[in-house]
Amino acid sequence: MPKREEKPQSQDLKYSDIEHIISNLKNNDQFINVPKTLLKKEEWGLLTILSLLLAGIFPIYFVNILLISFFTELGHLFTTHVAEEERKKLVEFEKEFRLGYEKEKEDKWQEASDIYEQLVPKYKQNPKIAGIAEQRILWIKEEKLKKEE
Repeated sequence: MPKREEKPQSQDLKYSDIEHIISNLKNNDQFINVPKTLLKKEEWGLLTILSLLLAGIFPIYFVNILLISFFTELGHLFTTHVAEEERKKLVEFEKEFRLGYEKEKEDKWQEASDIYEQLVPKYKQNPKIAGIAEQRILWIKEEKLKKEE
């Protein structure tokens, strides 16, 4: 490295001083600057490099099949998760519905109907589940409560 010259402490810099500072900086940076290669010059993502490697190893149709399989399985995982949430809601509904069914076994039709009526607004976001309770209410009112009158 070149030796630094002692400069007097002054506020005014001359043009020659500025050129000298710049040349010193360039000399110092030449060991730090690594020549740019294609990978350093461009933004290469890991997916791009992986795709290029796969294309070199496997035929392109095989890579397409792998990608399609991957996204299909990803879709299965998502739908399985959604189906699991719906199953949990149905199990919860069944526990509450069973209370009304127990009242039916005891021939307490009005109490059973009241229990089912509480389920309809609770499960209104799931019309199929709420429909089960509605059908049971309708059956109780038509078949059992009218006959008792």
